[in-house]
Amino acid sequence: MNIKIINLFLISVFFALTFSSCLKQSSLPAVNQPTEAQEMVLLAKYIAKYHPGLVPKSSGLYFVETKAAPAGADSIKAGDTVNAFYSGYLISDDAGAGVKDGYNFDNSGNTNPFSFTVGAGRVIPGWDEGVRYMKNGSEAKLIIPSKLAYYNNYSYDMPAYSTLIFYLKVSKAVQ
Repeated sequence: MNIKIINLFLISVFFALTFSSCLKQSSLPAVNQPTEAQEMVLLAKYIAKYHPGLVPKSSGLYFVETKAAPAGADSIKAGDTVNAFYSGYLISDDAGAGVKDGYNFDNSGNTNPFSFTVGAGRVIPGWDEGVRYMKNGSEAKLIIPSKLAYYNNYSYDMPAYSTLIFYLKVSKAVQ
């Protein structure tokens, strides 16, 4: 009789462990991580507040020229090496202020631009596309949905499904 009770106990422990292991492997989102649907709602609120009527490019990128290039400036194209001064922000939705540029997660500073070759895949897809709408010496605001950035990857300072706001100033590198 004791062997039957022990077997029954062991079987119930086995099923309990198996069931709890299945729960841990489920596709539930990480705690406090936004979903893609929440990202789209926040992005729509941001566009409505700061750029009503702005239509995204076919990729989903929003491009806003903030300062035109000097007359006769060359367009930026694939293969060009550019120097970019930038500041990158996450969108926040503050109860008092509403949606706004929130956490400044990265910037180039004022003296050391970030250099890269356009179209070489060395930057997020939103940058590779966005700088191609710019000209040498122009400035722009890129509103980059997560699917053109880091998508559902997250780190300590970058939640999954984060739309990124970049303010860029680009110039072609002297070759």
